[in-house]
Amino acid sequence: MFNIFKFDSCIVCGECFYRCPYLKLDREEAVLEKKKLLEGKESSVLRQCVSCYACNAFCPRDCHPYELILKRWFENYQEKGLPIRAEYLLPSSMPNFRTDLVQGMEEREQELVKKWQETKPEGEVVLYPGCNGLALPHLLDASFLEEIPIAGTWDLCCGEMHFRMGLFDQVKRTAGKLTEYYRDKKIGTMLFQCPACLNMFSNILPHQFGARFDFEKKYLGTYLLEKMEVGQIRPEKKLNKKVTVHDSCHARVMNGDILDDLRLLLEKCGAEVVEMELTRVKGFCCGAAAGAKRYNPFDILSTAAGVLKESKKTDASELAIYCGGCQLTLNMCRLFLPSRQPVRHMLEYVKESCGEGSYNPTRKRCVQMMLNILFKCFPKYLSARRFWISGSTR
Repeated sequence: MFNIFKFDSCIVCGECFYRCPYLKLDREEAVLEKKKLLEGKESSVLRQCVSCYACNAFCPRDCHPYELILKRWFENYQEKGLPIRAEYLLPSSMPNFRTDLVQGMEEREQELVKKWQETKPEGEVVLYPGCNGLALPHLLDASFLEEIPIAGTWDLCCGEMHFRMGLFDQVKRTAGKLTEYYRDKKIGTMLFQCPACLNMFSNILPHQFGARFDFEKKYLGTYLLEKMEVGQIRPEKKLNKKVTVHDSCHARVMNGDILDDLRLLLEKCGAEVVEMELTRVKGFCCGAAAGAKRYNPFDILSTAAGVLKESKKTDASELAIYCGGCQLTLNMCRLFLPSRQPVRHMLEYVKESCGEGSYNPTRKRCVQMMLNILFKCFPKYLSARRFWISGSTR
């Protein structure tokens, strides 16, 4: 069940784990640990993996080694369930660490979230905000998006978090739910401001879990770049700043143009892009998925700290990201490890270059999120209680 990893194609070369920047295995060790995973034995990979997804990009035979790791995590979940401290962090829980953010939003943002939840997703071009868009609605509050219907609710989550935790049965349910919901919607192209949502809708849900979507899928950054190139979006001022780019885990494995498009878009806005030593496919994870191995927030923070450390090695004045999850995670880490480089979203640069407002509640939102997690997760941290999500297969 859920044999997404291509067992018959794998030659156990170890390339996937050998090239991993986190496992730090030599070739012989990488092969040995891969064999253990294939045989269903205990492997150090399951303890050290930060769920960054890059091993899929490293595999020379497209075997999806990441999904092999997730398969073993799923088997562990089926047998033992999840620690109770993880419950508040799941999109299937209501409320959760994202939905609780709405209470602290300004009136304008609350109105936007309500509007998007009530909007019918139909039109030649429709924008799917995803959970991170609903948590950071100010990013999509832009004049160049005014004519595009933005439609999405918390209940229409793409299932990315469940996927990164290896909860395959929940992802399967999400695939069925979204297929049914969008079946009769008249949509030409759906834009995704989050690469994770784009990858879920374009690849993971349809190719691995049987979903079907009849509309075109496109990354919002690519759409904005195209509009700039034909003059339909005109930056009013050059930003004149150096930025370095942190790449999304999902963008790395899609083998598309997102990595280049994001950089071109920043340059169109007047920013000079300087690369980190470890970048693009070889880059670090923001840490958002690092909690999947032990459901430990310290794993998330330590992984995020690695990104900030790598970024500081450049002479860039700011760290540019293009994923809402990266935005929240890295800025949350900055509460504990102040960095000289602000972490800013791609949409903030586009809005600034177009002369739009500078309202940015990200820091306030991250403080609110940390407090919610502190009071709703940490009291359960030492609890031995475990649970299974409703409808799980065991």
